[in-house]
Amino acid sequence: MKVHTLVSEDYGENTYIAETGTNKAVIIDPGADYESIKGVLATNNLSAEYVFLTHGHYDHIISAHNFEPSIIYAHISEKELIQTPAYNLSSYMGSGISLKNINYIEGEEGFVKGFKYMHTPGHTGGCMIIIKDDCLFSGDTLFYDTVGRTDLPSGNPRMLKESLKVFERLDKNLIVYPGHGQPFTLKDAYGSNYFLR
Repeated sequence: MKVHTLVSEDYGENTYIAETGTNKAVIIDPGADYESIKGVLATNNLSAEYVFLTHGHYDHIISAHNFEPSIIYAHISEKELIQTPAYNLSSYMGSGISLKNINYIEGEEGFVKGFKYMHTPGHTGGCMIIIKDDCLFSGDTLFYDTVGRTDLPSGNPRMLKESLKVFERLDKNLIVYPGHGQPFTLKDAYGSNYFLR
């Protein structure tokens, strides 16, 4: 699967545009400015089929309102954070983001449109990772040498510790596309990340 990456100049957040077939793409965490996202779609003759939010912090959802709610998916445990500017921290940035009427999915894991999701609470209560083919989009749950912070609304260090166990049963050759930073293999993370030991 071909993955295009846009990095937010303001927050260093990664927006991923994953090609899923002829002229189709899925957008994961639209935190980059919308014009840049549209530019990648236009240059590659792609249309956004679905949007996944790994979690609801403002830097990952800045451009989400530009997409039809009917194509946006997030975990049900993230609903309050996504809808509340004080919780998703956008109120502190002067933007006041509150997303309504998006598709909320439930359960610890499952499939949506051929993409596997796994609920990984800790960084926030509704964090999830997304897996398709050899790609794992980890949001802010897992980075190369650390994990997401747990001192923000709905964060919980105990839950994050439990969530990290899901990586034990995944293919270590998966390429991890994190919410911030460069991609890495899950195998390499196990060799460098203290929190996975």
